[in-house]
Amino acid sequence: MKTVLLISPSGTRYFQRVNGVWQLIEKPAPTDKLWVIANLPEETLEAFNFPLLFGRDRSNFLERRLVAAFPRSQYRAAAIISGNWFKPGTAVLTGLTSAEAVTSRLDKLSIPIAGVWGISTLLTLMARRLAINNVLLAIPSEHYLRILVIREGIPVLTRCVRRYSEDNSSDNNSDANEILRTRQHLENRRMFEHDAMPPILYMGDATSVSPHLDLAGLTLLPLPDALLAKADAAYLHPLFEQVISSPHGQLAPLQLRARHLAENVRQASYAGIALSLLAVVLFGQEDFRALIDLQGHEKTLNTNLQQTIRERDLLAARISATGTDPALLRQATTFAALKMDAAPTPESILRFTAAAIADLPQVRIKSLTFRFPKQGERYCQGQSVIPLIGGSNPSDSDSAAVAQHFTELQFSILLTENMTPAAQIEINKRISAALKARDGIQLMQDPAVLSLINTLKGGFGMETTQTDNLWCMSIPWKTTPPNLEKPLSANGSGRAIAPVVNLPEQVRSQSDKAPANNSLRELRVKGLP
Repeated sequence: MKTVLLISPSGTRYFQRVNGVWQLIEKPAPTDKLWVIANLPEETLEAFNFPLLFGRDRSNFLERRLVAAFPRSQYRAAAIISGNWFKPGTAVLTGLTSAEAVTSRLDKLSIPIAGVWGISTLLTLMARRLAINNVLLAIPSEHYLRILVIREGIPVLTRCVRRYSEDNSSDNNSDANEILRTRQHLENRRMFEHDAMPPILYMGDATSVSPHLDLAGLTLLPLPDALLAKADAAYLHPLFEQVISSPHGQLAPLQLRARHLAENVRQASYAGIALSLLAVVLFGQEDFRALIDLQGHEKTLNTNLQQTIRERDLLAARISATGTDPALLRQATTFAALKMDAAPTPESILRFTAAAIADLPQVRIKSLTFRFPKQGERYCQGQSVIPLIGGSNPSDSDSAAVAQHFTELQFSILLTENMTPAAQIEINKRISAALKARDGIQLMQDPAVLSLINTLKGGFGMETTQTDNLWCMSIPWKTTPPNLEKPLSANGSGRAIAPVVNLPEQVRSQSDKAPANNSLRELRVKGLP
């Protein structure tokens, strides 16, 4: 709970707010927060006009003035009474010349301390809030009287003097005498003229001082409703209400208030977190629903995964019961799938052939045949293919050698125009050059070479009807590094990239010896336009 500690020369008293009223208590609880008001004779103040400064220049200027005014006390502050960041104003240097009365009391406490304020600063802020610009405030306590003089909203004098109530009589009053002495001081210092003396606001029972002030020609103001006495706090009630708002004029050093500031930061962070969660709930309902749906989908996937694992184990047990190694069967199945995917598609072969004659408008494809020979078969009427791995022939002793697979492609062309033999040879050269530009292509029958031989004088005289305009070649299949333990990776087109893998001999032999399917292993296209 909020607790106020009032420190005065007469002693210390704790007040706690209960149902909006400040009540006197013996001591605060360890979980309470403490605001401290010092009503001590050591409190002084000095008002001055400060220039228009910003940032570090402003804070350094005020700090230099504070150090000069209170060289031996850390309980000091420069409260800004008027002006703002964009307009020069008035600041009040306030502090305690000696803070032993405060530190000796606060050092014994173990509860968070919000800060220490001088009573003169609180009275000044209260007067400005009530629009009282010129006034002489007097607050009596049990043994002392606090007097504060405010001129045009700026405090110019504060006093804390001892009361001698035993000497009071109808002709003599201690409080009235101190007020009259203060008036004389103001006249001597030319702060107020005799006929312009501010009125008196006595925050207490003014019955005993009113006749003496009237006799001296001073005006006694009636107490505003906001300053009336309430409960145990009496006339200090409005000051307690004001100090718990932590106004300007904080005197205590930072290390004294560290615990309170840390708790405020923690509460602010909690409030920020709660506000963020509330905003997420209010404005992110769709995201929450999507998150919940994703969690449900994750659970479904996990359930399906567990079911798949059980079915795989069951299938592996059934395969093992037949005397076959499940891992070997899995490799064989994967190898067959990889071979099917690694082979060139009819679409890619047709595109490849079309690209070879794309720049020759007078050329048409007459016939086109491609097939997938088995391992060890001859290509192009008896030619052999030299398997190349990484640009070199694999060694027979290399255990990492990979069996390369090829596709045989044959096509012949038809000329739409009558051309001279030289022009036909040039066309053949251009087509052969386009084919050889592709990596891995091996031309086993090249009309460009045969045409050159037949035109040479004394050539071999080969039969041109069987060799002219017919190209035969081998096309390597796609290959990637072998890795059977990983799933097929997907390329940009969404199809799996199938590696040619080095499997056990019995797996490869079973795959290579599979019955040939002529519809899949060989495709002939004739009479293309």
